[in-house]
Amino acid sequence: MTPASENPLASVSVDPLLGQFPLVGRKEELAQLEALLEPRHPVSIALISGQSGSGKTRLAREFAIRAERRGWRVARGRAYPVEQGVPYALFSDALQTHLDALDADTLAVLSRGGERELEYLFPALAPPRSPLRERENVDPEELRTRIFWNFAEFLKSYAARSPLLVCLDDLHWADASSLELIHFLARHISGLPMLLLCTYEAAARDGNPRLVRVERSLISLGIAQTCGLEAFSREQVAELVSRTFSVPAGMVGEFSALLYGWTRGNPFFVGETLKSLVATGALANHKGTWVGWNARDFSLPGSIRDAVITRLARLSTEVQAVAELATVIGSRAPYPLLASISGLEEPQLIAALEQLVATGLLVERAEGGRVVYDFRYPVVRQVLYEELGLQRSRLLHGAIAEAMEAYWGDAALQHADELAYHFARTDAERLSLKAVTYLMAAGQAALDRHADREATEYLQAALERVTGSAGGDDDGMPPGLVTDLARCYLRLGEYETARELWGRAERSSEPGTTAHAALCRLYGLTTFWCGRHGEAFDVLDRGLESAARAGDRATRIRLRLARFHCLQELGRARDALEEVRSTLPEAEALGDPGLLGRVHRSLALLHVWTSPPAADEEHDWRAIELAQQAADLQIEFWARWGLAVLWGMTGDARRMAEGLDELMVLADRARSPVLKLWTTEMAIEHAYATGRWEEGITMGEHSVDVARNLNQGSLLARLLVLTSMFYLGRGDLDRAKALVDEAREISGTGGAGKGSDIYQVVPALTGLAHYRVAVGEYEEGVAAARRALEVAEETGFHLLVVHRLLPILAEGCLWAGRIDEAEAVGRRLRGHAEKMDHKLGIAWADACDALVAWKRGDPERGAQGMIKAAEELEEIPMIPYAVRIRRQLAARLRDIGETEQAVEELRRIHDVFAKLGAEVELEKTRTQMRELGVRPPPKGKGEGMAGLTARELQVARLVARRKSNKAVGKVLGISDRTVSTHLSNIYGKLGVTGRTQLGDFIRDQGLLQD
Repeated sequence: MTPASENPLASVSVDPLLGQFPLVGRKEELAQLEALLEPRHPVSIALISGQSGSGKTRLAREFAIRAERRGWRVARGRAYPVEQGVPYALFSDALQTHLDALDADTLAVLSRGGERELEYLFPALAPPRSPLRERENVDPEELRTRIFWNFAEFLKSYAARSPLLVCLDDLHWADASSLELIHFLARHISGLPMLLLCTYEAAARDGNPRLVRVERSLISLGIAQTCGLEAFSREQVAELVSRTFSVPAGMVGEFSALLYGWTRGNPFFVGETLKSLVATGALANHKGTWVGWNARDFSLPGSIRDAVITRLARLSTEVQAVAELATVIGSRAPYPLLASISGLEEPQLIAALEQLVATGLLVERAEGGRVVYDFRYPVVRQVLYEELGLQRSRLLHGAIAEAMEAYWGDAALQHADELAYHFARTDAERLSLKAVTYLMAAGQAALDRHADREATEYLQAALERVTGSAGGDDDGMPPGLVTDLARCYLRLGEYETARELWGRAERSSEPGTTAHAALCRLYGLTTFWCGRHGEAFDVLDRGLESAARAGDRATRIRLRLARFHCLQELGRARDALEEVRSTLPEAEALGDPGLLGRVHRSLALLHVWTSPPAADEEHDWRAIELAQQAADLQIEFWARWGLAVLWGMTGDARRMAEGLDELMVLADRARSPVLKLWTTEMAIEHAYATGRWEEGITMGEHSVDVARNLNQGSLLARLLVLTSMFYLGRGDLDRAKALVDEAREISGTGGAGKGSDIYQVVPALTGLAHYRVAVGEYEEGVAAARRALEVAEETGFHLLVVHRLLPILAEGCLWAGRIDEAEAVGRRLRGHAEKMDHKLGIAWADACDALVAWKRGDPERGAQGMIKAAEELEEIPMIPYAVRIRRQLAARLRDIGETEQAVEELRRIHDVFAKLGAEVELEKTRTQMRELGVRPPPKGKGEGMAGLTARELQVARLVARRKSNKAVGKVLGISDRTVSTHLSNIYGKLGVTGRTQLGDFIRDQGLLQD
């Protein structure tokens, strides 16, 4: 074998050979990936895994090339060990250049005005301004969801121009926020012209539990495709050699077999070994032909590590030193930075970098107007770093950290992530304070961007350094460290840890100061959420005392509102009401519109759930006025939400519908998917009540998917139950059960558990009660309803009791033969409903009384009560329940000999059930008609009548006779506003736009006469 020093090829770059390595053995994998480029494919993320050097990046690169040929836009990003704590670093690496290429107007159009949300993910987009944490006054979790949602919407718009492939390499090194964002995006882009392609090392996967959870979740959802790369086979190694060197396969058969046995088919190892053989002259190009295939006795590197070390050993000491610097820097190294820390003269540095590029260890490219250097293969950097040794790596990290700090100068804090990474990895005592400084700065920056896990890791590392150096004493603790870390744990839901930190901060704070009072508020609330209720009120009281001593009225009001929320969650409605009422004069005296708006909103919200007096609406309107003064969309939204609830339960359907429109406008202005969900929940209720079941089912199923993706547990439980009601009404019991079961699982009531969130538990158990009664399991339905009632009445939140819970309990008792119990439930329902002016609850109570009278053998009284209840339900309107009552009414009319009236009732409700698609009730109606000797109409007739209720038909006939709303109201004994509500429903059902078209329709259908 020719020595390297004597071989003319030893100093020649083998990189051109690298570029000639063909892609072999990946035909099947490429075909699977290319199938994902087809339109509407449900898979939104492909995960390529394999051992180091298995060719993951090469496969991804080839796939990206093929995608580009098919018109796809490609964005490429890579994770680095040094950036594991940098929030969203992976997406910034992939998409920042694409965003930079968009002008301001285009960015505004594609993000639909959501540039502010993009700035959290890509701070480079933000102009100089105050810190991000000062820009938002909303719930952190809601804001985080909004950021992710709006980024997904931006990508959808961006991909609508041309399909988008986002390639993300080395996912095992990705920061936690990027992994969470990947999980979120993958669930939102399924079926769209967008695909995430990610690679990771299989051996490193299990060491990253977040990556494991993300992968498992996406696979379980059926939107991820995995591709595990295996080593080359003997035949594939032979093909690679044959095609690379353009020699017949038969000539290199024995050589390839030897190469396969030596490298075990690892693609990277195969390539490195071939380059080593070329560099040493074992393989040589003689007059255009490669020779050396018969050689058997030559030294080969025994592993990937040996191959890398062997290649590096051929380089000069100076070049090796530059490679070490690039290794410790850990990411793309800008040339000016290398120049500032290498200590070499420029000609020497350039020569060293050129040699590293020529040997294929580094790649050179222009990025952001500067030249940067990066390792061609991450495995090379990994091997070199491991070779440094612990002490040498610590020394180099320290030297690089100081050089970086000097290089960035006044802008050093803008690079706190990188500086924290290096300062934290040196053991030099003199650099310990700088490590804390940059760890804190990086943590606070991550906290500002709602990257809570990264912030926690940075700040916890800073705290451990400070505590260790101070022997556990908090003296000399940097300001804000403990409180920022407590805020991190609070956002992550780790309340006990947060509580301990708030307590630690309070003990270090001086009583009687505003700072102490503000700490007590957060400490008290967190303590309450940990279930330490008595201790929580003690902490809040200490805060009130400090606020009073400091003369800080604003903080005192916030503390009292905190007490109010604690009392409310405990179900102590009377105490909560007294707390917030007594806070109102203080807030009025202070004159802060934002705080005063929160007080009014708290009063209104409490009344909605308990027993709203006449002043409830006044509190909401006042809160809206104050919210607009303070430009606080959140307060305005929730005040309007309270109004919509109030109008709905008091039977003002028109105003409720208008309120929903206003809520959706506010949710759009806030760019909040969560607020849209809250609005849609009420819209689904409205669709159910007004008989728009097809629309309601569509909204319900979509909202359930959105709530799942946004991790909105409480809202999801209610949406599942609401949607199940449509399926129960239509007789689709399997789908209804699946939705109710999921709600029970979320609420913790699926097994023997009781659950802890009242807003999940009560709806889930109420949904179960409805299902049990629908399938005839009345005793089980009664038991489920009683479990829900026990939870709801403990809190004093009567709205949860009146709305569907007591009605289904009464119905279950009736059909189970428990007449006395049904009567008692009806009395309880009436008491709550009358106290709250809940018209629907009163109508249900009247229906219960009527059914009880019938069950006790008085069909005439029962029929009279049913007529009253049906008319009340129609006026609200609550169409599905009204027609069910009228079907029962028809049976009672038959019992007392009023056959013609019974037939008329059945004819009216037949069309409504047909429109609703309520097959079970429709068949019962048709059976009753046959029993009365009447031939049922065709099932499709309901489309012509569009399911008008009896009262709506009366209104329509009077309008067709050209009577005004006032005249119609006088004839029917209802208000002008109620007539207007009925007309709105009639127009929607018949598809007409005004009184003239309505009159023409009634006359054309022959419906003018009673």
